[in-house]
Amino acid sequence: MLTREEFDRRRAVLRLVARRESRALAIFSVGLGVAQLLFLRWAEPRMARDAVIPIAGSLFLAYMAGVVALLWRMTRRIGAARLACPQCRTVLNDMSERVASATGRCDTCGGQILDSGDRPA
Repeated sequence: MLTREEFDRRRAVLRLVARRESRALAIFSVGLGVAQLLFLRWAEPRMARDAVIPIAGSLFLAYMAGVVALLWRMTRRIGAARLACPQCRTVLNDMSERVASATGRCDTCGGQILDSGDRPA
């Protein structure tokens, strides 16, 4: 069983990981998306259309691969930071985490997660 302080600390770590990962994803996706648009605007009057399309297509595929990689990384890191019930090992997602915080129990198996003396009044 966890103490209230440990439970709250681990929830804060989870929020920090989620914020950091989503910020990295947003900066990457918006930054490179704008860069692609600027490239297309620059390349249209300067290059033949037959040359622009393969370059833009290749850049777009690389961009999408980067976005997918960052999404995968974000999902894994957030999943690793999530709390789990000590009895049934069910990962406490958003709503389950709130229920556990309010009741001190797992909403799947009903097992005690928090020390009974640590529940809020």
